Amino acid sequence: MSNQPDTADGLPLALRLAGRRVVVFGAGPGAAAKLALLDDTGAEIRIHDDAPACAELAGRLIRPLHPLPDLAGTRLVVIAPEIDDATTALIAEAAAAAGALVHAVDRPALSDVTLPALVRRGPLQIAIHTGGRFPALASVLRQRLEALLPPGLGAAVTAAGSRRGEIARRLTDPAARRRFWRDLAARLLDHPDISPDMAVDDLLREDLPASSRQIKPGGQVRQGGRVDLVGAGPGGPGLLTRDAARAIEAADVVLYDALIDPAILELARREARRIPVGKRCGAHAMRQAAISALMVRLAGEGLHVVRLKGGDPAIFGRLDEELGALDAAGIPARIIPGVTAAAAAAAHLRRPLTLRGAARSVSLVAGHDLAGDLPGAIEALAAADGTLAIYMGRDRAPAIVAALIAAGRDPAQPAAAVEWAGRAEARSVQVPLAMLPDALVGLDADGPVTILVGEAIAVSATAARPADAEGRDAA
Repeated sequence: MSNQPDTADGLPLALRLAGRRVVVFGAGPGAAAKLALLDDTGAEIRIHDDAPACAELAGRLIRPLHPLPDLAGTRLVVIAPEIDDATTALIAEAAAAAGALVHAVDRPALSDVTLPALVRRGPLQIAIHTGGRFPALASVLRQRLEALLPPGLGAAVTAAGSRRGEIARRLTDPAARRRFWRDLAARLLDHPDISPDMAVDDLLREDLPASSRQIKPGGQVRQGGRVDLVGAGPGGPGLLTRDAARAIEAADVVLYDALIDPAILELARREARRIPVGKRCGAHAMRQAAISALMVRLAGEGLHVVRLKGGDPAIFGRLDEELGALDAAGIPARIIPGVTAAAAAAAHLRRPLTLRGAARSVSLVAGHDLAGDLPGAIEALAAADGTLAIYMGRDRAPAIVAALIAAGRDPAQPAAAVEWAGRAEARSVQVPLAMLPDALVGLDADGPVTILVGEAIAVSATAARPADAEGRDAA
């Protein structure tokens, strides 16, 4: 194996083809795939093949391949994989003699250029290529980027670009101009439904002299700062919503809980500040009042702050306290939901949370109150026939189980506990309710545990739908 580091097989460039001749040799599926890239370039495209074999090209003018055409004046020659090696070599030689660039598909030794996997949003283009080594990877990356980028991004590029002259006149400082364009890009990605002109106008107002900006109580200058209260879900980046990922990627500061997967923090920009503020097992990194005050201060400095919470911000996430502090300070705040631990625990167990005729509701309850005692809701909910999802109940499991049984839950009712629900290292136990405390001791869990109790927990997800329910919705 060579010890030489991998090097790039050339430099990606944008080749202008409008009004220039492009000759494609081959009329099979491989040629059709390349023509899909070339058709929007404005090039004059000619196709040559003696035996066209692709229905997608029906109706297009296809000229003979033999004898080889004169390639004088041709800018680019594309040779499809269906053309045999000997003919490909002859075409490449003729193209070189005519001064044309050559792309021979799957034959990099004969190619001057490669046509990449391409993501297009109007004038925005993202090219991906692997030097011919792994084209399938380029294709998969293209599909993933297509899913991530807002559909209207191309129109936003056009609209924002039309105002470059105005922005240059109004922001004469080069550093301020660079900051403006970076902030505009982040805002359009964070809020794909916003009008580009509105985003430009808002940012230009924020770049007015300090004397004309709005002053908050206490004398701080508001410069467009904002806070996103983001649910990170219970696991790794795969359980993030697209909105959550975009917010993290655009943030100036990320305030994160202790249980956030480090891989999620890697989505933040390299220059973004990362500040741990969460708590675990009662050990506080920062008190709640201090967290709220920090968010207000950072946003008041004009920063985009992401408050990153495990699970969903609205479920045992102190959303009311943080949102109240932001609203009181006049800080714009957005809430981005996340996957909650109960859903991830059920997915890990391959069990439903609801079951027609047995569990028509799900109750989410904390395993302790502010004082560390059992909440009264535990006993009240024991009388319900739905599924109980108990958060933060690992250390109080014996008392929780005793309270449920005392309030009427059957000691033999199915129960489960899942540690690290949503992560690859998730572990679980499934036992009758009365045996759950001992099973947790055997699990030796030191991570967050979600407890599920109810009849639905005993039924596999594939068996949860009765045979006579085929074709109808199950509750």
